[in-house]
Amino acid sequence: MNSELNNGTSEEKRPKKSGKISLKRRISFFFLKHAFLAGCAFSFAGLLILLIMDQIVFPIALKSGKEIDAPRLVGRSLEVAEEIAQNQNFDLLPDSTEYNNDYPANTVSFQYPAADTKIKPGRRIRVTVSLGSKPVLMPDLTGQPKRDAELIIDRMGFTLASQEWVHSNDYLKGIVASQYPEGNQAVAENVDIVLYISDGIPETDVIMPNVMELGLSAARDTLLSYGFDMSKIEEQTEEAPELLPESVIDQYPDPGTPTSSKNSVILIVSPPS
Repeated sequence: MNSELNNGTSEEKRPKKSGKISLKRRISFFFLKHAFLAGCAFSFAGLLILLIMDQIVFPIALKSGKEIDAPRLVGRSLEVAEEIAQNQNFDLLPDSTEYNNDYPANTVSFQYPAADTKIKPGRRIRVTVSLGSKPVLMPDLTGQPKRDAELIIDRMGFTLASQEWVHSNDYLKGIVASQYPEGNQAVAENVDIVLYISDGIPETDVIMPNVMELGLSAARDTLLSYGFDMSKIEEQTEEAPELLPESVIDQYPDPGTPTSSKNSVILIVSPPS
């Protein structure tokens, strides 16, 4: 019996659940639900407005007014292109650059919209500006056999414009004596190359003067006046009693011989007194 009384007392003391908590939850859920639906409605309305503007309003606006042909800007310098665009009431936007073998540096190599496209005045025309041909390092071909130099030029994608045979004191026949452009410098990748090939004949740019029987000092002055390299003047002594001391007995090259002022000159001189 005490047990029954205790159970009854426990049941009487147990607090009853209130209906207020469920009501608050229902109210919060109601507001959240309607807030979500309102957000979706605003988002849908915004998308609908953008769709109407894009599909109806903008096309109508673009079609209204007089359309004209886009100017031809490709191949023109950037300064001229800007002047043309300004005169025809277009907005020119140089938005990129590129290396291009077909258009010199600072000229327009591409445009959008393309030339002769019907567009409204005031529209923006985007252009790409050429940087010219991409610079590459020119190889030094001097001293190379003619065939090897041709293979190097072909492998690097250069154009061999011409080959010329020249006299050379420094290179044997069939060896590249010089080139244009010179090696070891930056050049355009579409540059034309000229090779100067040695024909094995010494280069001549002067007629050898006659210095025989002149004093050594006078002979050296004469050679200097003809442009000879004085560091290449060699002197050899030989007895000549009939001549004054330090007089030129003989010379090489012989007088009147075509030669180069870069070649060595040998003077046979009588000994000093």
